[in-house]
Amino acid sequence: MQSQMDSHHIFTYIDSELDLSAVENYVLDVCLATNRISFTIHNTSRVMGFRYANTSFDVFACNSLQLSNLVSQLEWYNTSYRNIRIFIDNEIFTLVPEALFDINQAETYLYLVHKKLPNLQVLHNALIKQQTICVFALPQSGYAAIRSVLGNAEIIHQSLLLIQTATEFNENDLKQHLLVGIAPSYITVLQYHQNEIKFLNTYHVDADTDTVYFILSVAEQLKLQADKFGIYVMGDISSSSATIGLLKKYIPHVQTMNRFDGIQYPLSFREFQEQQHYLAIHTLLCE
Repeated sequence: MQSQMDSHHIFTYIDSELDLSAVENYVLDVCLATNRISFTIHNTSRVMGFRYANTSFDVFACNSLQLSNLVSQLEWYNTSYRNIRIFIDNEIFTLVPEALFDINQAETYLYLVHKKLPNLQVLHNALIKQQTICVFALPQSGYAAIRSVLGNAEIIHQSLLLIQTATEFNENDLKQHLLVGIAPSYITVLQYHQNEIKFLNTYHVDADTDTVYFILSVAEQLKLQADKFGIYVMGDISSSSATIGLLKKYIPHVQTMNRFDGIQYPLSFREFQEQQHYLAIHTLLCE
């Protein structure tokens, strides 16, 4: 179903067995990105419903009234779900070894790798298996709006999902490969090997050539073998896009991410390409 409302479109995909009168049986994940908001309803490794809006405005710049209006148009939100989680998809984050982390210095860690911006709310998540802390931030006004509209739900950075995805791979598959998350204005590049985060960084991109340049630079820095080097791509990007075509021209092995076999999806998800909406519909990997 697709309908136009004001400056954005609402898209809905549901499982035939989704019962919205019994939301206490489900988990709701809310994913927020610059020009996107999505709801994923799931229960025991089964995606029951997925609804999202592409917006023409910055979701993180919304005040409480604007965010409330957007959430209400997505219709599925209420406070009765078994659990509600909020995923933030932005580039303002960094990783800190747990042994070195001092909560009083969280802002300092972030500004070591990002330009100091005014009026940010700094948050953090723990990656327990990796003994690492993810420090991230969003505008204070956006944070206040999220708390006002969505309550005290746990706020999680999307980089945790990228890392959790890496743990699902066979060790040999990652030996000469990088995981690349593609967003409209930046990419995230991850090397995960032997159950460790070997490398993770974000890069602002203005063109497809920037994406290729930064990935090749990382591969050279990490001394990956030129003839065996490959990437797994995730994000809202078509497998037939110009970006993928350019990547395949310069990188020996390029593969868009597939959905994991252990997760059940509504039949209507066949309309999606495999990698489309990868981050939003795989949030349940973080359970």
